[in-house]
Amino acid sequence: MRPIRIAALGGSLRSGSVSAAALRACAARARRAGAEVTVVCGTDLVLPPYDPQTAGRCAAELRLLSALRAADGVLLASPTYHGGMSGLLKNALDHTEALAGDVPSYLEGRSVGCLSVAWNEVAGASALAALRTCAQSLRGWAVPMGVVVPAGTEFTASGGCADPRTARRLDILTDQVLEFAALRRGGASAEPVQIPQLSV
Repeated sequence: MRPIRIAALGGSLRSGSVSAAALRACAARARRAGAEVTVVCGTDLVLPPYDPQTAGRCAAELRLLSALRAADGVLLASPTYHGGMSGLLKNALDHTEALAGDVPSYLEGRSVGCLSVAWNEVAGASALAALRTCAQSLRGWAVPMGVVVPAGTEFTASGGCADPRTARRLDILTDQVLEFAALRRGGASAEPVQIPQLSV
């Protein structure tokens, strides 16, 4: 049976984005577990403002929709802008209205893991809640773990996280997306990477 497929969407255009680094860390863990991961991040998500009356689709939108249609699970990562997700990511999620006529429609049947990045924990929690609400509104299965990553968190180029508590939470988030996706497919499992238990 084919590997679990994950679509990882990141909603920041900033160079050195912490949310993009956190998303890459999750993608790296999913790949180590045997999943196929398609990252659609930054400029890949630059789409025209969603207009329900527009018939044509640009190449970037077609790539996004293709990644989501193929996915068993989805990762959503966003910086926190004024207590919510970035407009870049929200606009991309609005474009998923094109999946309404699919069977299954929207993100139905896909596990969805959400993370936000914030300087302020309250604002980050609000953005995380918005991501989870959007995922559920699109009929996705938002996994129990959600992560607010502190904005000053450092990541290595290979996807390592300097803060063990944040790293542990991102690992749990990723594993839950993989495990729920495997359950949905009837038990075909990508093996999660074994990690030490840390007190949190």
